[in-house]
Amino acid sequence: MANADSPNIVFYPPVLFAMAPIVALVLQRIAPLGLLEPAGDVQQAVGIAILALALALGLWGVVVFKRAGTNVSPHTPALLIVSSGPYRFSRNPMYIAIELVQLGLGLAVSMEWSIIIAPLALIALHYGVVLREEAYLTEKFGDQYTEYKQQTRRWL
Repeated sequence: MANADSPNIVFYPPVLFAMAPIVALVLQRIAPLGLLEPAGDVQQAVGIAILALALALGLWGVVVFKRAGTNVSPHTPALLIVSSGPYRFSRNPMYIAIELVQLGLGLAVSMEWSIIIAPLALIALHYGVVLREEAYLTEKFGDQYTEYKQQTRRWL
């Protein structure tokens, strides 16, 4: 049963981005594209650096939410608008982090399908979660959220 005080999201974001690499791995096994050479040292290093950045950004977002005293899960009520930490630069740093994981993984292990699926997953996230969260937050917080939206980019 859905919580009345939460956005009516289509899917839980971590599940989408856990499934995306699995789908990419399966597609890589059954229909390899051969677009990327086996990952060399530089490509692996770039992929690992992106993964590290993603981990740091995602954890920073979670820590800032917890310190502010609001819920992280979109299935629970938003208690306040967080505009500090990474939320000064983007309204969705945790989602950016999840997307960066997909891209970093693709580079680190030369998995073309991971890189191809990344923008598709982002589109699904945008329409299935982000727009619904924004509507919910606008309804719940009104002018406070509208002002935050005007001051802070959705993505980057």
